[in-house]
Amino acid sequence: MLGYPDYDTFFAAVRKEVFDDYLAHLAPKLRPIVAEDSVKRFCRLCGAWPQYLNVRGLFLPEIIVSLVCHNALRCTRAVLQGTAPQLSNYNVDLNVPHLYGYAPLHVAAEAFNVNMIQLLRHGASANVRTKGSKVIEGLLPLHVAVENAAMHKYLEDHWTFGEPVENLIFLLCLPEMKMYLDTARLIAKHTDNIVDEIWNYIDKDRLVPASILLLAAQKQLRDGVNTSSRKVSLSGFDDVKSRIDAATRALHCEEFSMIKDGKNGRALKNLKHKKQIILTAHVIVGIANVAGEALEKYIQTHSEVLPK
Repeated sequence: MLGYPDYDTFFAAVRKEVFDDYLAHLAPKLRPIVAEDSVKRFCRLCGAWPQYLNVRGLFLPEIIVSLVCHNALRCTRAVLQGTAPQLSNYNVDLNVPHLYGYAPLHVAAEAFNVNMIQLLRHGASANVRTKGSKVIEGLLPLHVAVENAAMHKYLEDHWTFGEPVENLIFLLCLPEMKMYLDTARLIAKHTDNIVDEIWNYIDKDRLVPASILLLAAQKQLRDGVNTSSRKVSLSGFDDVKSRIDAATRALHCEEFSMIKDGKNGRALKNLKHKKQIILTAHVIVGIANVAGEALEKYIQTHSEVLPK
C-alpha cells in the first residue's frame, strides 16, 4: 500500500487498473459471447484471461453489469452458481457497484427485465443506492424502475395534473404498462421503508410515480407497518393517508394564516396548488386501497397488447 493513505484507496486504485485492462483486452472478446449468451464460450474465455476477471478474489462487478446489460441470463447464472471450474475460485458480490456507481440490479431495473431481476435476487439487495459523480446519487433500483415507468409515452401524453385520476389509473392498467408494474412490484417486495418512498413522491408533487408505486406495492402495504411512535400496527395505506391528513391540516392552517395577514399573491396561489396535489394524492391512495386487488387481477388477466 506504499503511496496510498489507506487500504480502501489502495483497493480502489487496483480495481481501476484491472478495470482498464479489462476494457482494453477482455471486453472486446466478451461482447459477442455475451450477445450469444453462450456459457461454454464464456467459461472458456474466463479460463484464458483470469487476470482480468477479479480484484483480490472479487469477481469484477463490471463484468456482471455487462452480462445484465445484454440480458445474458445463462452466463449470469453460471457466475452466480460458480460451479464451472473457471468460475469457482471467485467471490461474487452483487452489491458491489460498478465503478460508475450503480449495481447490477439498477441495470436490470432500468431494462424492466423481470427474469434478470429474479435471478439477481440470489444475493442482490434492493436497498443499495447509486453513488458517485457519474450518476444521480441516492437512487434505489426501485427508483430507477418507477421513474422510467413514469416517463412512458402513454402517461406523459395522456394525463396531466388536473385531469380525473381515474384516467391515470386506467392508463396504468393498460397491457402496455404491465411489464413496468411487474418490475416495480418485484423490486418493491424487497425494498425497505416502502411507505417513506411513496410519501417522498407525494411530498415532491410527483403523483404519477406515487401511483405506480401504490399499485405495485399494494400487497405489502396491506400488511401491518410498525410505527415506533405509537406502538401499533397500521396498514401501509393507513400510514400514507395519515401523513396526507397531517400535511393537509398544516397547509390549511398556513393558508388561513396567509389570508388573515392579507397575503393573496403568488405564495398563496402556490400553497393552494400544493393543497390540491395533496388532496388528489388522497384520492389515489383511496382507489389503490379499495380497488387495488381487483385492478391487479385485471392487469394480470388482460396482459395481451392489441395490435395497432
